[in-house]
Amino acid sequence: AECSYEETLTRLAAILAKHFADTRIVGTDIRDSLMQALASYVCYPHSLRAVERIPEEQRVAMVRSLLAPYEQRPWAQTNWILVRLWRGCGFGYRYTRLPHLLKTKPEDASLPSLQKPCPSTLLQQHMADLLRQGPDVAPSFLNSVLNQLNWAFSEFIGMIQEIQQAAERLERNFVDSRQLKVCATCFDLSVSLLRVLEMTITLVPEIFLDWARPTSEMLLRRLAQLLNQVLNRVTAERNLFDRVVTLRLPGLESVDHYPILVAVTGILVRLLVHGPSSETERATSVLLADPCFQLRSISYLLGQPEPPAPGAALPAPDRKRFSLQSYADYISAEELAQVEQMLAHLTSASAQAAAASLPTSEEDLCPICYAHPISAVFQPCGHKSCKACIDQHLMNNKDCFFCKATIVSVEDWEKGASASATSSAA
Repeated sequence: AECSYEETLTRLAAILAKHFADTRIVGTDIRDSLMQALASYVCYPHSLRAVERIPEEQRVAMVRSLLAPYEQRPWAQTNWILVRLWRGCGFGYRYTRLPHLLKTKPEDASLPSLQKPCPSTLLQQHMADLLRQGPDVAPSFLNSVLNQLNWAFSEFIGMIQEIQQAAERLERNFVDSRQLKVCATCFDLSVSLLRVLEMTITLVPEIFLDWARPTSEMLLRRLAQLLNQVLNRVTAERNLFDRVVTLRLPGLESVDHYPILVAVTGILVRLLVHGPSSETERATSVLLADPCFQLRSISYLLGQPEPPAPGAALPAPDRKRFSLQSYADYISAEELAQVEQMLAHLTSASAQAAAASLPTSEEDLCPICYAHPISAVFQPCGHKSCKACIDQHLMNNKDCFFCKATIVSVEDWEKGASASATSSAA
């Protein structure tokens, strides 16, 4: 009997789901083709529903493969697959084309990347269930996502510096088209990694916000650090990002304020507006404690050059400035209200934190970041730093910053108090 179209799609979905991460397949071309086929499959409603129809055990195994640490495989393609399961659910993430690229060419209509969003709540649920399993799944996945975001965004910034220098020369045609393409890819990867973080924090907020979990505080600190880094680079007055966007070089069409700022905003709103007050307070304290936090970057999202005074009404945005309020077709009134609520909350929290903070003498400051008080002592060598710096360092290195001795454990340290609460560095 002839197979129906639906059955054929489902059989092919089962083959792709089973073999896209099959370690027995050694041919790079075959592996890449399977991965790209699955990435295209989840873009179209008919084929995505076929993936949802394969047996649950196979679906869960597929999602488990997508959540394996990124360092061990071609992570960019698997990240695109995860993003496509989310597109349509995130903050301001219902677009097919970016606002500044509205003129769609007819021949683009069938491209996978330009399909209307068709998220899969079923596969999202598998992802959430898997991330809740066991103590190691979520931290290993998220640390790898944060590592790749740090890499992709740093590469992007390095490249736009070179492009800006080349564009300022008289012979402007010296900007290499391959370099522009790689630069745009690093930007697109940064946006899609941010969206995977938004999906994770929406589906399983406790991974970052339940501090009974041993890795939550460190993951939240890393996330806050990266979000502040992205915001500061993209929102600084007359900055490098602005200048390169204004050049509108061929090949850099996707590089714009909107995609990256709405992705960051989606994460911040989930951390600071949704959820019980204990979680939002925790997230607020970590965000404000990061030495790179600037309230000005948050007010920038609403077109304000400077943060408003606490309790003051927001002035009308300057038309020449970026503002989320200018994207009414892309961002709902409810989403905009959440950003205004977030800005008011951070403005008030910043003022309270500034009033409460006691001046710290220089000798009590962490000698690595000079932003936080010393709060940890390393054993056996006895050198000290703040917890944020040593936690970050120990993820990739077990040697002391200063003397290169192997750190066996890290103990809490308070000036004038005896050390306590030993925690293993291993």
